[in-house]
Amino acid sequence: MRIRIEADGRRFTILLPIGIILNRFTARIAESCIKNYVSVPDVSFTAEQLLTMFRAIKQARKNFPGLALVDVKTADNQRIMIKL
Repeated sequence: MRIRIEADGRRFTILLPIGIILNRFTARIAESCIKNYVSVPDVSFTAEQLLTMFRAIKQARKNFPGLALVDVKTADNQRIMIKL
């Protein structure tokens, strides 16, 4: 995953390896954070559901390399792009 930020004439890119970020450990952490900090009563995810979502993201990365998840550009030429 690549996060690219362009602001004030400067560019900054952050590379995040999906295999390290999206795994069982982070699924369990995300599950506990959702239980403790999300105040919407209808939102509840289990670690198994999050793992299924993580696998789908990894498969989408293989099927659609370079897919832009977020691409925002402001009026004063600041831009944020997140790609798989």
